[in-house]
Amino acid sequence: MRAKLIALVVTLAAMAVPATAMAGGVPGTPGGGAGGTGQAQQSSQWAATLQKAQSQAQATQNAVNTNAPVNVAGGDIAGGSNTANQTAGNGAKSEAGNNANTTQTNDQSQDPTSGGSAGSGGAGQAQDSSQGSLTAQAAESAAQAAQNAVNANAPVNVAGGDVAGGSNTANQTAGNGAKSGAGNNADTSQSNDQSQSAGSSCSVGCGGSGQAQGSSQWSATLQKAQSDAQAKQNTVNADVPVNVAGGDVKGGSNSANQTALNGAKSGAGNNADTSQSNDQSQSAGSSCFIGCGGAGQVQLSDQKSATGQLADSNANADQNTVNANVPVNIAGGDVIGGSNSANQTALNGAKSGAGNNADTSQSNNQSQTAGSSCFIGCGGTGQAQLSSQDALTLQAALSSANANQNAVNANVPVNIAGGDVIGGSNSANQTALNGAKSGAGNNADTSQSNDQSQSAGSSCFIGCGGSGQAQINQQGSFTAQLAASCANALQNLVNTNAPSNTAGGNILGGANTANQTALNGALSGAGNNAGTMQNGGQGQTA
Repeated sequence: MRAKLIALVVTLAAMAVPATAMAGGVPGTPGGGAGGTGQAQQSSQWAATLQKAQSQAQATQNAVNTNAPVNVAGGDIAGGSNTANQTAGNGAKSEAGNNANTTQTNDQSQDPTSGGSAGSGGAGQAQDSSQGSLTAQAAESAAQAAQNAVNANAPVNVAGGDVAGGSNTANQTAGNGAKSGAGNNADTSQSNDQSQSAGSSCSVGCGGSGQAQGSSQWSATLQKAQSDAQAKQNTVNADVPVNVAGGDVKGGSNSANQTALNGAKSGAGNNADTSQSNDQSQSAGSSCFIGCGGAGQVQLSDQKSATGQLADSNANADQNTVNANVPVNIAGGDVIGGSNSANQTALNGAKSGAGNNADTSQSNNQSQTAGSSCFIGCGGTGQAQLSSQDALTLQAALSSANANQNAVNANVPVNIAGGDVIGGSNSANQTALNGAKSGAGNNADTSQSNDQSQSAGSSCFIGCGGSGQAQINQQGSFTAQLAASCANALQNLVNTNAPSNTAGGNILGGANTANQTALNGALSGAGNNAGTMQNGGQGQTA
């Protein structure tokens, strides 16, 4: 019974084959003995981007508002009142940044025509794609603001008469600031699509199709952002009558308020997004009945990504504020200090931040389908899929903020080898605020996905070769993060009513009702966040 079935199948197949094919035919003609189609596609892409942006800003200000009559070996000096208010604003701002977008896309498709009806060779198909991208960026920014503001009421007498200082009501407002920022952004996208389809109308003695796909994707992103901001402020509000070898010194009242604002802000950051996508599809079909070779399919995918980031930020704010009522007498008469009601407000702050963000996505999809209608003497299908994914992320964020404040509010009459010293009342309130804030952080997200699918079907009854299927998936991810933050706030405040007499008469200190409010603080924070997801799906059907 089995022999009869075989004979029937052979007879039906022979009836389906044209006479020219049975006779052997002419090679290269559609009738038979035709060689299989050969197809090859190769693509190579390479992109390199190198960028550097450097920015620097400097602001220097020297502001002087003075009322200073001078007498040498003359009569009396009566200083006029000083009501000239002073407002000084100084600032520096610097920014540097780089942005790089790289997109690489490759689409390859192969669909060969059919060979002869008998004794035809299988189609040969090959696709190869190579993509490479390198991006290196460096952005550096520096801002420096230096301010020197002087508001002075200082009559001077040398070997003359009496000195009477005029009242000082000239308020001083000084603002100084520096701001610096540096940042890099890099987006890299690599996409590869490969498709192969092989079909044949050959019926007897048909060679199997050969299909090969190779894809290689490589991307490296190197970034550096560095920012530095420095703000230095020196403000002096002084009522200082001076007498050397003269008469009496009488200080005028000082009600010239002083407001000093100083700040430095620095920020540095890097952002890198890398996306790699690979889609490979192979389909081989045959209508061969007898003596059919099996299809051979292979897919290779290699994805590599390396991201290195460094963000460094530094902010320094130095403030020195002096509000002084200091009459000075050397070898002269009496010293009478005027009342001091000049309030002082000093604000100083430094803020620094550094951060890195890196997103890496690798996706690979591989699909192989081979079908055969062969009944007798059928070769088995061979299928192989290999996928390799490697991701490396290195991050370092460093931030430092330093705020140094020195605030002096003084009512200090001074007498050397002279008469009596009578200190004026001191009701000059002092408010000093100083703070430093620093933050550093890193964020890294890595996603790796691989889907592999193989399907081989056969309707063979006699003399059937088995299908061979192989799937290999390798995923590797490495993330290293360093976040360091430092904040320092140093504050030195002096609010004093201290008359001084050396080798002279009596000292009578004035009433001191000057309140002092001091706030000082430092805040530092550092954090790292890393998320890694790896997914591998493999399916085989034979």
